[in-house]
Amino acid sequence: MAPGVVHDHLAPAAVASAACWTRCASSFGCVLEPHDGAGRGGDHVTAPTDVLRLVTEARPKLEGNRESNDRLRRLSDETVSCLVDTGVMRALVPARFGGGECSLRTAIDATCEVAKADPSAGWVVMILGSGAFLSGMFPPLAQEEVYADGPDTRVCTVLAPKSTARAVDGGWLLTGRWGPASGCLHSQWAMIGFPGVDGDASLALVPMAELAVEDTWFTTGMRATGSNLLVGSDVFVPEHRVLRFASAIRGRFPAGRPAESRYRSALMSTLATYMIAPYLGMASAALDHVVAGADTKGIAFTHYERQRDSTAFQLAVADASMKIDLAQLIAENSASVVDGHADAGTFPDDLTRARIRQHTGHAAQLCRQAVDDLVTAHGAAAFSETSPLQAHVRDIHTASRHAVANPASCAEVFGRALLGVEPNITDMI
Repeated sequence: MAPGVVHDHLAPAAVASAACWTRCASSFGCVLEPHDGAGRGGDHVTAPTDVLRLVTEARPKLEGNRESNDRLRRLSDETVSCLVDTGVMRALVPARFGGGECSLRTAIDATCEVAKADPSAGWVVMILGSGAFLSGMFPPLAQEEVYADGPDTRVCTVLAPKSTARAVDGGWLLTGRWGPASGCLHSQWAMIGFPGVDGDASLALVPMAELAVEDTWFTTGMRATGSNLLVGSDVFVPEHRVLRFASAIRGRFPAGRPAESRYRSALMSTLATYMIAPYLGMASAALDHVVAGADTKGIAFTHYERQRDSTAFQLAVADASMKIDLAQLIAENSASVVDGHADAGTFPDDLTRARIRQHTGHAAQLCRQAVDDLVTAHGAAAFSETSPLQAHVRDIHTASRHAVANPASCAEVFGRALLGVEPNITDMI
């Protein structure tokens, strides 16, 4: 597909089932190798392995920890270690530091599989993967500092400029409270927003050791993301650890930035499209559970001893599966456009980026609707504490309310761009 062609043709080959894509990740530009945690790419110690295969093999362990993670309100150390071992945590880290430097499509595939096992883990992988992607846009010296200890360094992100900033000799002093910061409990660095030159939004890379974490994440959904609050007072950030976010979202970067194609990708289009991955995982897991139980669960107050024999049930699961398939196709198509532009060294125009933003909002809505439909078809038993469906409901209804995926806002962004109405409602396109 040519870069920028989003609406003429969806990516081919609709997925026959609602499972996440299962093609080999290496065929989409990412082969990761286990790393010993020290040094850079030259320290790989085994033959290349497929990150998607490793994530798939790790699913039973990840799924086994899901309930305890939910109670902990964070990912367990065992879960994080398992994710690190698969390589998914470094999938978007620049290759020159030992990372995978994967395509967006590959990152979506692998993250979807994680989210099928544990939605909170999938969300954290997506957020920390976004941090790795954004880190690749910073000046080389900043990247050297972040990955000085190897590619398994993790960067959480809070893009909103929730701080005050004062320019000082050689950099900035930041004071603020940044949140929610998903994955901050498992990160060594934080990427935080602040009002930079002339008040333009900027991003700063700050060691987690220089910030405090305030335990504020008390929610009913996505509980194990540990999306707490970061607090800092007069934190010094040298100029080389600053990215002009307002310029970066338009594809403008300072001279001397690394030239890898992955980090020339459209910033917001990449982040928004990647966000679809955990939604797909949650919805696919819900479908799998409902279909698996249809052979033994009846429909109360009817003659149906098995749900699978009911035409109404068949139509419900078919419709839910189609919604998930459509969300998958949206993600696949958007990823193809983003990756295509990156590989070609081009930057998508405003209309293309606005369309991708709307696609994210619609995909999130489709996944949420699919879960709701599946719960209705399954019945009230879905809300038993022992049923994974009640967790899927809580998680999808929380995660899909992220501002970047708000369907109404995303549609307005695209509608204004399509009609040429200026200014748009946000610069984050």
